[in-house]
Amino acid sequence: MSLTPSDVVWYNPTYDKGSIIDNCGELNNVPLLGIRGGISYNPVLARRQFKYPMEERPRNIHLENVYYHNQNDVRGMREQVVRAWNTIRRRDKGQLGRKTCTVHETYTQWVNDRATQFGMPYKLPRFLSAITPAPPMPVTFDTEKEYQKQITELTHESATWKRRYDETMLQIETMSGQLEQKDCEILKQRRQMIERDELLLVKDRLLDRYANKKKRMDFFFGAHSNSDDPLA
Repeated sequence: MSLTPSDVVWYNPTYDKGSIIDNCGELNNVPLLGIRGGISYNPVLARRQFKYPMEERPRNIHLENVYYHNQNDVRGMREQVVRAWNTIRRRDKGQLGRKTCTVHETYTQWVNDRATQFGMPYKLPRFLSAITPAPPMPVTFDTEKEYQKQITELTHESATWKRRYDETMLQIETMSGQLEQKDCEILKQRRQMIERDELLLVKDRLLDRYANKKKRMDFFFGAHSNSDDPLA
């Protein structure tokens, strides 16, 4: 049976004891030991799964990772991990803030930039079954100041798109005017060509009439002059 997004449980209130492990010993992250090696996870990024607000991008020091194999552990990482678990630092709700699931713009932009940097651009999810996921819950705000800030950002974004729309429409109108002017010039040239052709046709008719008349005059006057010639 295929898994669906609803089958993956990121947060279980049963295991929420009111505090989370923030780091161990000298390591900035929380190390995990395995039978073949070890890795670490970032507690700052994991706060999002515990519904704590993500207000800003994490510092670079929190992005360090631990990854090693026991067979190639030349730096002695396993011993460091064992010592680190002797000193565990925790954070409770008073330090982490109220659970609101709020995601600020700074953190969201950092996630998108980092995903793009590592070749993981976000796209529409392709669900593995025909089950339609539930719509996301509306984002809540802690204070009125935060709400006003969001309104200001949306208003600025709306004004930016309106300005781009107006600029595009102005360009379209300018290009339409230029096309109409070109059409008028082409129509004027066609009329001039038609008038010229008509003038040439009239000229040709007049020349033909003149040529025919001259032939007739030459015929009659030429024959009369020959009969009256005394030397004939």
